[in-house]
Amino acid sequence: MGVRSRFGWPSDSKEFWVIALPRKGSSAQGNLVRALRLHATLILEQAQRQGARVVNAPQALRDANEKHFALEFPICCSPSLVTRSQADIRAFLEEQGDLILKPLGGMGGFSILRVRCQDPNLAVIAETLTANGTRYCLAQRFIPEISQGDKRILMVAGEPVPYALARIPQSGETCGNLAAGGRGDGRPLSDRDRWIAAQVGPELLRRDIYFVGLDVIGDWLTEINVTSPTCIRELDAQFGLDIAGDMLDRLAERLLSP
Repeated sequence: MGVRSRFGWPSDSKEFWVIALPRKGSSAQGNLVRALRLHATLILEQAQRQGARVVNAPQALRDANEKHFALEFPICCSPSLVTRSQADIRAFLEEQGDLILKPLGGMGGFSILRVRCQDPNLAVIAETLTANGTRYCLAQRFIPEISQGDKRILMVAGEPVPYALARIPQSGETCGNLAAGGRGDGRPLSDRDRWIAAQVGPELLRRDIYFVGLDVIGDWLTEINVTSPTCIRELDAQFGLDIAGDMLDRLAERLLSP
């Protein structure tokens, strides 16, 4: 008896594709969301062994944490630190002067906090983000160019879409995510944007990651979104594109060629 998915396709079918972006639920749901993602990738791997073409690779969805993955390209990133130590956060703040702190498992601008030297709330912020030293967080040097937007650069089969969506924070805010109230402004890629994409693209292909969103603030890569590369609709609307259609054409050309 063949295994069937919740959509009803049979396990012996080799003529279907799965676009795998298992990111459902809020960051606040914590362990439950992580367990669901893990189980989804295990199911997708079983489908893969039975002939399904899964994009992105289930193994890559487990391995490529969206905050941590960017740090594999240090030449592209501003000074960063992954830690659960309040002392390390304090020392890094003294060194850099102005930091953004965020949980490794967050999304949609959840719990992204800015701290500066002599911030009276530093201890409680670090304590909260690290759950009293039991959970890792990411500290990054604050990039002032966030006022000009947090650019989402979509990558398809290792190549960038030629336009980015700059998500511009509301006045007085430091988070530009659309889910956090940011405004989306499309713009052509800069030379630096293309250079960053060229550094990341080959590694994405090596891992069978064909559809991602790079987050770039100013000249610096800050995140690589493997499970939630949004902003297709906004870029399509502003520039008359068909990113999803182009993506499927390029995937078919790459993955179905002999």
